[in-house]
Formats: sequence, C-alpha cells, structure tokens
Amino acid sequence: MARIPVLLAAWAALAGLFATGPAAAQSRLTVGAIYVGSVNDYGYNRAMKDGLEEMKKNIPGVSLIEAENVPETAEAERIMEGMIQQGAKLIFATSFGHQQSAFNLAKTHPDVVFEHAGGWMQAANFGNFFGATQTAWYPMGVAAGKMTRSNTLGFVVGVPIGFAIGNVNAFEMGARSVNPQATTRVVVTGGWADKAKEAAAANALIDQGADVVTMHVDSPATIIQIAEQRSAYSIGFQSIEARQLAPNGWLTGLGFTWGPFMTDTARSVIAGTFKPAMVRRGLGEGMIAVAPFGKAVPADVREIVTAAADKVAKGFNPFTGPVTDNTGAIRIKDGESWGGADMGKFDWYVEGVTGKAK
Repeated sequence: MARIPVLLAAWAALAGLFATGPAAAQSRLTVGAIYVGSVNDYGYNRAMKDGLEEMKKNIPGVSLIEAENVPETAEAERIMEGMIQQGAKLIFATSFGHQQSAFNLAKTHPDVVFEHAGGWMQAANFGNFFGATQTAWYPMGVAAGKMTRSNTLGFVVGVPIGFAIGNVNAFEMGARSVNPQATTRVVVTGGWADKAKEAAAANALIDQGADVVTMHVDSPATIIQIAEQRSAYSIGFQSIEARQLAPNGWLTGLGFTWGPFMTDTARSVIAGTFKPAMVRRGLGEGMIAVAPFGKAVPADVREIVTAAADKVAKGFNPFTGPVTDNTGAIRIKDGESWGGADMGKFDWYVEGVTGKAK
C-alpha cells in the first residue's frame, strides 16, 4: 500500500513533464502592449485591443500585460520596462510617439521583440507595421458621393500630416467618381484626441451644409455622435465597432484588423524565427476591412461601394495621373502613379477639397 503514493507521485511528475513539453512551450509567451488612450474609445486603441485579443484566442497560453493612457514621453519607457521585468518577450508599442522609447529598450533588451505601429526604425529585434489606408478611403468616398443630398461632405482631420491628407484626397476622388458635384470640406483640430475641438469641427461642417461627415482622429466617437444627433450621415475610421454609435446615420467605415499580423508575430517569437520588417498592408491584405453597412444604405449603393473596395483590393490606385490639386495645378502627371512610399509626401489637396493642406 505504501507504494501507491510513490506511484502517484511518479505519474504526477510524468504528467508535469508532458504539460511542460514541446506543445506547452510552443504557446507560452507573455506579450506587453501600451495604448496612448482608452481601449474603449471605439477607435484606434480599440482596434489594437481587438487585435491582441484575437492573438490570444489564436494562440492558447499567451498572456497579455496592458497599459492604457500611456503618454508619448519617457513614462512609456518606464512602463514597458516594467512589462519586461514581468516576463514580456514581445511588446507592441501602438502609438507613433512611443517609437523612441521602445527603440531605446530594444537596445538594452536584445532578447525582447518590439513591434511599433507606424514608425520607421528597425533593428534585429525591432519591426514596425501599419495599415495602408489611403487607397482604402476611395470606396468610402464612393459611399459618401452616392448618399449625399447636399453634395457637401465633411472631413475632420486631427493633424494634417501627409498620410491624413492622402486619406482626404482618396475620399474626394472616390466621391467624384460617382458624383462629379461632390465636394469635401476639411476642418483641422490640431490634435489626435481633442473631443471639444472634434465636436466643434463636426458641428461647423454640418452648419456649412455637410450631410456626410467622416474623420481621421484617434477616436471617431464624438464626431459620429454629433452627426447622429444632427441627422447627418457618418463614415467611421479606426475601429469597425464604431458603427454601434450611429444606429440611424451610419453608412460604413474603415477598421484596422491587426489580429492576423499580431498572431503571426507572436508565433514567430515563440518559434525563434522573428525577422524585422516595415509592414504596410491595405484592403485585401489583412490589415484593413470595410465595416458593415448601416441600414440607411440601399442595396444598389452597397453593391457599388463593395465593387469599389474590391477594385482597390485588386490593385487599383486612384493616385494615378493626371491628378489636379484644388488650385488647378497638375500634381501627378499623366502616366505617373504615387505608391505607398509617396503617401507621406502629400502637402496638397485634390480638386474638390476645400481647405489648406499647409
């Protein structure tokens, strides 16, 4: 009888060996993530959170350490260092201003992999990623051009960097492809997350006749809610979940889908095969999706917008000349095209956009 506990202990030890064998080791990873805002913003930070949750679901055994509202200062470095001390071997630094802090840590922690959203720095353990959004805005413009009654569209821009200007340009070009009378008015708030200015901008655009309003700010929530309150249509950006905020006026939107990339990255870290890269992917490439249509969008418009999105996913580039700016000057010559590497160069708006790019 005395042998039974010994046998049980032996079986327990064997079970422990199996539990910690290759299969378990394959999925054991602690991942850190820092967000510049709240993950409940229905926007940029929510999309990042959703991607990480998809990664966790796809790889059993992955644990996640998170920090919200992390400023783009040295505080970010301190917080990420704390995650490393808790065992994080992969860190997603999700805001542009977190890049330097993450890169500093990559130098001192060569055994930790860092992925930064939207930057350009690289090292053996440091890569970056983002969605190629500009051409994806073309079908959003198609939706707006078909649904507007006033032929005036509104676009709230946080900071007029080249990539944001490119979003506006593709939007207007899409709108004019189905409605030559459509124009887009732009209001710049001067920051990515200023609810008061975003509300003022949305109201100003609607006061000026815009009946479809969209945006490039961190959280679309305030602008979508203003549009809903004032019976204007809205087109969302950043997170597909934003559609919940506008049961009546929501048309469609663009949402980042980071889950597949984050899953692949985590698997490469687990396998020891991580290779740094500058990853930029658009519609049809796994990082951006068109949001579901709202009930206000009729079937024929849905078909036209879906066809435009498919066209972009298959390689259509609206930034193919001749393209004229809003002063009448030709900016992209006939036979020329601007590719992904050119998107940051925009300091001008296309014909049909009211606003100054610089």
